[in-house]
Amino acid sequence: MGLLTNIRTRLKAALAAREGRTASAQFVVPPRADHALIVGTTSARFIPRWRQFRYSGLVFSGAEQRLIIIAAFFFLLSGSVAAWMFINQRIAHSPSSGGKLIEAVVGNPKGINPLYASANDPDADLTALVFSGLFRRKNGTLINDLADSYSWSSDAKVLTVTLKNNIFFHDGTPLTSEDVVFTLESAKNPAWRSPHSGEFRDASFSAPDERTVVISLGQPDATFLEALTIGILPAHLWGDIQPQNAQLADANIRPIGAGPFMASDFRRGSSGTILSYLLKRFNGYRNEKPLLDEVEFRYYPDRTAAEDAVRGGQADAVAFVPAFDVKKFPSSAFTMTSIDLPEESVAFLNVTDPILKDSHVREALAMSVDREDIVNAQNGFAVPVGGPFPSDPPPLMASSTEERLAAARKKLDDAGWTLAEGADIRLKTSVAKSTSTAVSTSSTPAFALTISVPDVPELIAIANTLAQRWSLLNARVTVKTEPTGTLLTQATRDRNLQIVLWNVLLPPSENQYQIWWSGQADGNGLNLSNLKDRDVDEAIKDMGSASSTDALATAKKKLTTAINARTPAIFLTQPHTTYAFSTRIRGVSEKMTLSTPSDRFTNLSQWYVKTAWGLR
Repeated sequence: MGLLTNIRTRLKAALAAREGRTASAQFVVPPRADHALIVGTTSARFIPRWRQFRYSGLVFSGAEQRLIIIAAFFFLLSGSVAAWMFINQRIAHSPSSGGKLIEAVVGNPKGINPLYASANDPDADLTALVFSGLFRRKNGTLINDLADSYSWSSDAKVLTVTLKNNIFFHDGTPLTSEDVVFTLESAKNPAWRSPHSGEFRDASFSAPDERTVVISLGQPDATFLEALTIGILPAHLWGDIQPQNAQLADANIRPIGAGPFMASDFRRGSSGTILSYLLKRFNGYRNEKPLLDEVEFRYYPDRTAAEDAVRGGQADAVAFVPAFDVKKFPSSAFTMTSIDLPEESVAFLNVTDPILKDSHVREALAMSVDREDIVNAQNGFAVPVGGPFPSDPPPLMASSTEERLAAARKKLDDAGWTLAEGADIRLKTSVAKSTSTAVSTSSTPAFALTISVPDVPELIAIANTLAQRWSLLNARVTVKTEPTGTLLTQATRDRNLQIVLWNVLLPPSENQYQIWWSGQADGNGLNLSNLKDRDVDEAIKDMGSASSTDALATAKKKLTTAINARTPAIFLTQPHTTYAFSTRIRGVSEKMTLSTPSDRFTNLSQWYVKTAWGLR
């Protein structure tokens, strides 16, 4: 007991001594600090201090804390969306300079020269980018290129063109009116053997000063400005070249022009053919400069190889993809732009053929055709037409298909092509003078038709559709397919093919001289119907001499009427093709209305690959 009492006494003494000492600042919180801490964690503020959040776990329950976290998440999310929408409205990707376009082309270039390029599409493509003319086509209309302004005399026979200031060729040499006159004189000169010689046959040219070109015509011509889209050659490089040697000159492969792109490099194959051609942007171009740094053309032997190269990533684009091939390009990787050319699918009827020389037979064949069937045969990539110009509407069909077939059968009956009871094919009958009854003999010819068609899938499909339709008239129809070159030779040399199905591409002026002029029905002319008609010739002449757009429209209508009155051909459809290109190429218009295949590059300045941030 004494020991416990002693321990208790000592402990009390120690505690008493402890309580008597001054409290250490380490353990005693000053009253003011304690008050500030309480106020700091409880006082109301619109936005709490950060140190207040440290005590949230003591103030809020777990459920309340989770609710606050969720609300904060959605607050930040909505704020981010609002900020992005604000930025997106004021800042956008804009086209930027740079990048390269690679196009796959069928064929090979032979000479990049505006005097000859129209005869070969790969040459025309390169010429369109390397050279500039006084005018150029854009969306189907003519606009100034090298020309700053122009004016016609009161009699529409003298054209005065003023050039833009400070125009230069790719080698730095100024382009003047002397270069323009040299080019036009060369195109006119038969010694140069240019396909354009006929366009300038009756014209004369002069250069009063460095910026002025005066062109005098033998007679007014409303379409003459189209001829002045021809690219201008540098006279200082071509002036000493003899016309007979022009097509062999090195300048045809290493051209110097004044267009938006300049020739840079090319690659040849082992056979000497050009496999690829590289163009680079010409920063001295006087019009809207392209955004692309480079354009490269890669050449392939046929359309299948070109399309395979694009789908395989070796090229970015391919032009004039036919209807049957569009589905081969997946929409996830390619964009498809519709191309409209002044082109028609036409069935030419040989008016000298023993069967087709009768206009009633030709009319019967024409009236039985259903153009909607032809459009369907082209997978819908076409529109019906009814004359030699794509703008000619199809004939009005007031009656049903069966009624038209019945009318066509009657017309054949009246022409002496009758169907015997139980027979499948019509025979030519003659009327006996004594009995006035139709009779036939063992030598009576059968109503047999042969459609000659090039080995082009969409044209073969049209030919088969026509054959099926005409078989309903009890005709025996054969479709004969030939290579394009072979068929054209047969049609223009032998001139004995019965029906020729062909795609006809009109020139920008839509001149019909080569197709329907009587003189083209002989020799190697392209009048595939062998039609010789005075009214048609007169209408073509009126088109060539039209001095106004109204006069030109009148002449075109007159020509359509004259041709349709003779039924030397059945005008079927205007086919549509497609420009297929990689989705990385942007700025390409949704639809291209072209006068020539190379016109697809008239808006090339707007195409781009690269982008940059910029304010709207």
